[in-house]
Amino acid sequence: MPQDGWASTGAAPRDELAYNARRFPSRSQAPYQMEIRVFEAKVYECCNPFRGDPDAAFSLAKTALLAQGFEILPGSSAELRAVGPGMHSTQQSALLGVSEFRLQISASTLTVSATLGGVATMKAFVTLFPPGLILSLMVLFAVLGHGISYLGLWLAAPWLAISPLMAALIERRTTRAVDRLARSMAVAALPD
Repeated sequence: MPQDGWASTGAAPRDELAYNARRFPSRSQAPYQMEIRVFEAKVYECCNPFRGDPDAAFSLAKTALLAQGFEILPGSSAELRAVGPGMHSTQQSALLGVSEFRLQISASTLTVSATLGGVATMKAFVTLFPPGLILSLMVLFAVLGHGISYLGLWLAAPWLAISPLMAALIERRTTRAVDRLARSMAVAALPD
């Protein structure tokens, strides 16, 4: 019998599934292969009651999203999809915290699904950059012969509390902006 377990006639082993499970374990069978995803983009969803003209609602959304630099993707008459440029500063519009929008109108409901990719980017930045900068400056001064000052550690310590607060603020601003867009779409579609 060949080394890989297949018979020389080319026939599969009797219990092929069990054989493959032993050779190629799944993620649930190999917990040591778990991935760490600290700054993974969340998906935010909201639903609003909707009655009125879907075209008017989508027109408002297109105008708002195009003004922020979003690219409108092909979709159906009951769905609008858009991809955003991303968020690189807290001074930018909160809608830029969304990397991908999916707006759907069905029956009497407007559903907004937003992938918060820009928020994830900003969370990573506010969490990693300030302590990383302080620690790298400490190493630089140590290499230059100025010694290690523990003042740098005291400067980095507040960021353990400030970073999560800033990250939550950025996410809350973005989700509120998504909610405002959804409510505005529902109001713009109402018959006169």
